[in-house]
Amino acid sequence: MERITVKEVDIHICGGGFDSKTCRKACTGKCPYCYVDMVSGSNPVFRDLPVFGDTKTLMQVIRNIHASAQPEDLVFVGGDPCEHDDLMKLIQFAKGLGMNVAVLSNTHIYRDGGKIIPIEWITPFVDELALTLHGIGSSHDSINGNKGAYENAMRQLRKFMAARGKSDRAVSIVLNFVPYTMLNIEEMMIGIIEELQMDPERDYFAIQRIAPTGLAEDDYEQWKVRRDLLPQTLEVIERIRKDRGFETKVDTIDVFPWCAIPDKYHYMLHEGGCQWGRPNGILSVVQDGGIQRCALSERTIGSFLDIDTQGEFARFMLDNQTLSAFREHRHLDDKCLHCQYLDKCGGGCVIASGNGDPYVIEGAVHKGHDYLVV
Repeated sequence: MERITVKEVDIHICGGGFDSKTCRKACTGKCPYCYVDMVSGSNPVFRDLPVFGDTKTLMQVIRNIHASAQPEDLVFVGGDPCEHDDLMKLIQFAKGLGMNVAVLSNTHIYRDGGKIIPIEWITPFVDELALTLHGIGSSHDSINGNKGAYENAMRQLRKFMAARGKSDRAVSIVLNFVPYTMLNIEEMMIGIIEELQMDPERDYFAIQRIAPTGLAEDDYEQWKVRRDLLPQTLEVIERIRKDRGFETKVDTIDVFPWCAIPDKYHYMLHEGGCQWGRPNGILSVVQDGGIQRCALSERTIGSFLDIDTQGEFARFMLDNQTLSAFREHRHLDDKCLHCQYLDKCGGGCVIASGNGDPYVIEGAVHKGHDYLVV
């Protein structure tokens, strides 16, 4: 059997923890375009999950991920994983297995056995902290939905950065490519660089595009990437790279079609297109062990509670019909299939095509292409 691994696994962890009686809400943020909607959104994977992640189950899932998929990186995402009462225990467990550990949180307020702990305690075990930035100061707060969210997050990140010393532990700032962010990206990037005194040798930016699922579904036109703003937005990103030395991961997970990007910015894009569900790519896992084709998919296609060896994982990756259909581009129409950029582009973002996930129902394939393509 061919040896197959992935580079990264993102594991969604909501609130609660070792005891369901201590369960908190799934996320501290109230972002209006979030794909993780437990109540009213279209995404049944997240809607049907319990609002707490059982610690024992999560440890088994993490153990099986390490044994079978053998990722370099394990990323705790949410909701807000910092709402989990046992996050410190889970982080230490994953780090003890030898994986790099990253945490994407709105708050970066960590708990051990339900008690809030100093962020300095997690520094030896976490290789990267990530924060989604919606604006500077009160602008961030208004979209996050919590007064003081910006200042509270800055305080935690500054403490982490002071405690990391000269190590290579990183801070990444995620920018959602919604129209507000695209129009104000220079102010946001320079503002956060100066606010945190970011280090271009370790710290970086990443972008995230909004897909038509979860809370964004009903008002997608307001939140989706505007193609007319792309060139000027990428120009700012390129200028900050040249002037200040900060890299921006423009296209590794939330991909753009190459034909929608001016040729001079193609160097920013990840060749091969979407990396979700690919060998040496990225997998998304929900807190009960369910595996998704990508983080925005509307159903699970397997479970890491059932996969605990490298051979079983390789068979899953090679034989799963959903992953095969994706790799074979069976969701694309002729326009994409005959495009000069197909091998490098992969057809853009499947979810953002305007059709949603083409694998919501086994065997259902909705031909389409990315809405940015004209």
